[in-house]
Amino acid sequence: MRAYRTLLFVLIALSLVPAGILAARRISAEGSERTVTMLMDGQALIEQAGMLGRDPFDLALEYQAAGLNGIALYEQTPESLAQQGRAIAMLGTEAAAAAALAGITLPQELLSAGTLMSELEPGALAPLLAKNTAGHSQLEFLGRTWHAFPGDSFSTRPAGPDLAQFDRYLAAGFDLAYRPRNFPGLVGVGGDFPEQANYLIHTGLELQGNPDSLDALVEASQGYVTVVIEGTEQAGMDEVIDRIPSTRLLSFSQEYVNRGLEPDDIIEKYLLAAAERGMRIMYLRPWTEEHLGNMHANTLEMVSGLRASLELEGYTVGPLDFQVVDYVTSPVLRALSAVGVVAGLLLLATLYPGAWAAVIAIFMALLAAVAGGLHWDALALSAALVFPVIGYGLLSERLGSLLGATLFSLVGAVLLAAVGSDTDTMMAISPFKGVAATLVVPPALYLFHYALRYRRPAQWVKSLWNQPITIGLVALALVAAAVGGLVLLRRGNFPVIGVSEIELALRSWLNELFVRPRFKELIGHSLAVVGLLLPRLPAWLRAGLLAAGVMAQATILNSFSHYHTPLLISLQRTVIALVLGLIGGLLLTLLVRTAMNLGRRWLDSAPEPEA
Repeated sequence: MRAYRTLLFVLIALSLVPAGILAARRISAEGSERTVTMLMDGQALIEQAGMLGRDPFDLALEYQAAGLNGIALYEQTPESLAQQGRAIAMLGTEAAAAAALAGITLPQELLSAGTLMSELEPGALAPLLAKNTAGHSQLEFLGRTWHAFPGDSFSTRPAGPDLAQFDRYLAAGFDLAYRPRNFPGLVGVGGDFPEQANYLIHTGLELQGNPDSLDALVEASQGYVTVVIEGTEQAGMDEVIDRIPSTRLLSFSQEYVNRGLEPDDIIEKYLLAAAERGMRIMYLRPWTEEHLGNMHANTLEMVSGLRASLELEGYTVGPLDFQVVDYVTSPVLRALSAVGVVAGLLLLATLYPGAWAAVIAIFMALLAAVAGGLHWDALALSAALVFPVIGYGLLSERLGSLLGATLFSLVGAVLLAAVGSDTDTMMAISPFKGVAATLVVPPALYLFHYALRYRRPAQWVKSLWNQPITIGLVALALVAAAVGGLVLLRRGNFPVIGVSEIELALRSWLNELFVRPRFKELIGHSLAVVGLLLPRLPAWLRAGLLAAGVMAQATILNSFSHYHTPLLISLQRTVIALVLGLIGGLLLTLLVRTAMNLGRRWLDSAPEPEA
């Protein structure tokens, strides 16, 4: 067994050479681009300007002077054309009601129409008519040409870009994004994308042309950077993303901005997104309500503060290049790195006696293949599941095991980054697969390994089945279930259970000092220290504390599985969490030891109960 493990250690060490080369390439690519762009939502800008009694363009110029560099302009609709006075647009029911009041009899074609339109400005409807041919009918009535469309599409039917508006903003020096809309039966998809724009940010939950004209969309999108909206799945994106230039943006809903975010809060979130998640587009929505103060003053503070903070961190605010991530991987180096992942899986299997070694190895391989597919994703997931367990499984239960286990996890992180990183994963276009498993499987593997030290599974089942139920055991089980549930519900960018005000304040304080560590690492490391330093604790309790330590190690791999986060940021986060967790664990150990001694004395002072 010792010779076998030595061979596996050698293979892992050798695989770090190609993995290190790929890591160095990636670090170089991550540090080569420091440009971000600040785009303001044009629709929200119009809404705010209307409430302030201002012209939207003049208001945009004021925000530009404060630091804003871009505007996102939406594709027009019948409703927006009517609001601009360029066309008459109304629902068929509205036309029927107006005609009845005027004593006019409408033709049946108008009565049965869902949406009616007529030009006030010559050519205003040309883009709409060119791309919306399904169900369209035209007739003359009362000296006007009317266009009828089925259904209520007053605020949704695409009517093309307002090119005069694009020219005006471009002449003022704005970086421009276009927000096209989708609608059934569109023809000439992408043919009217404005050349003045640099970015395409599709409106709603689907891309223009989905599902039948995505090839035309790909062809039309080559001169633009298509934007993937963080946290929003848009139908058609998966089918086209590998064939077009793309990047990601961070935005917050209008309601969340209006009622939940102060300017300082937004600035902090965007800075973190740029530094830790590689976001390149900061999509800003101005306040359109005054629940949190003056909407105009808040927006000015957000724009000027964000611009100043980004530049202070070394970022340049301006238009983005088409080549968003300059990272080139190598299939050969990836394959050589994968040898280390496979060796790690076999090394994990040696922690289990007899036939259990083969069972664990096969189970883990199948789990990775099912979750990640027959792809590099499966190898990356294997690294994330295996290496957090090896350190605590192989090393003796001493305080130094915390450092050794973290070293094993960092080895796994390098291998994970090597086999999993490419342009798509670094852009979060192809995200890491199996995130939930990385928080559940490693602690479960460790607890199973720990249990097999003492009894066979059948003996554990028999013992637990016959275990007397006490209030203490029920209380501990409920606490353990609550902690495990909290960890799972708190994961992801949009957790089921939000962050408390105390934790938000602590996060803010940590952000001001250095890169914010993951809280699961801080807590897990601290609990592991208690388990390592108090050998007098019951074996089952130590197993739980060390399993929390394994979860902390799994969180390290979880951090590195966020490929869009720069490697050096993840490394800094790991080191800071280790140091703070070690300090917290030492303090917690002192408290637990003191509490144990006081509790023992208190219990010893009680007289024996009478028979």
